[in-house]
Amino acid sequence: MVADIHAHLDYFSNEELKKIIERAKKEGIEIIITNSTDIKSCKKSLEISKKYDIVRLAVGLYPNDNLNINDFDEFKKFVLENQKEIFAIGEIGMDFKESKNEGSQELIFKKQLELAQELNLPVIIHSRKAEKEVLKILEDYKNLKKILHCFSGKFKLIEEAKKQGCYFSIPANINRSEHFKKMVKEISMERILLETDSPFLPPTKGETNEPANVLKTVKTISAIWGISYDETKNILEDNFRKVFE
Repeated sequence: MVADIHAHLDYFSNEELKKIIERAKKEGIEIIITNSTDIKSCKKSLEISKKYDIVRLAVGLYPNDNLNINDFDEFKKFVLENQKEIFAIGEIGMDFKESKNEGSQELIFKKQLELAQELNLPVIIHSRKAEKEVLKILEDYKNLKKILHCFSGKFKLIEEAKKQGCYFSIPANINRSEHFKKMVKEISMERILLETDSPFLPPTKGETNEPANVLKTVKTISAIWGISYDETKNILEDNFRKVFE
């Protein structure tokens, strides 16, 4: 089993999505977790997850300066109403590259972590230029299963995340990223998961990414680990099961 734990399928048109799902199935992809970014995205992603049997739903409020407690209240209502359909809480976190309102971001992030904790759901976390702050917050949520999506922090912060028991999802652009190659070398095999972040971060610059590309990531990781492709797939499958089953 191969799983893409972080895609944004709501970015594709219905026609595009049908072809993308067909290609993913043809390549043996069994699970795609489509991540949401706001209420509109949550609703569209829910529809997609109901339409395609290999799609699972992650719901979350992506960090930006406009988020407020009313947004969270609406989000929580949606989550509780659709709890049986929800596989994870994501994409949530903090971002100091595009946004600067640390107080508001921290409040909404913590509220979503608390909700995930109440519902016993894994969290998929965005932390661009806010890695240190995110990890500090996560210290208070030791029982959560935490996945750091596309983690780009310094390696001393990776060490801190490892101590906290975080998992790391590796994007499909690993073949052209020395940072992610180094991460795969230094992080325990048992803490690695696969993601594409489709339609972003393709293995070939300038292309549109899609879930089938996780297989290219498996190939790259197997070369780094120095083990067979099948052994690598098995390890990654076991990791997925530990988090999501």
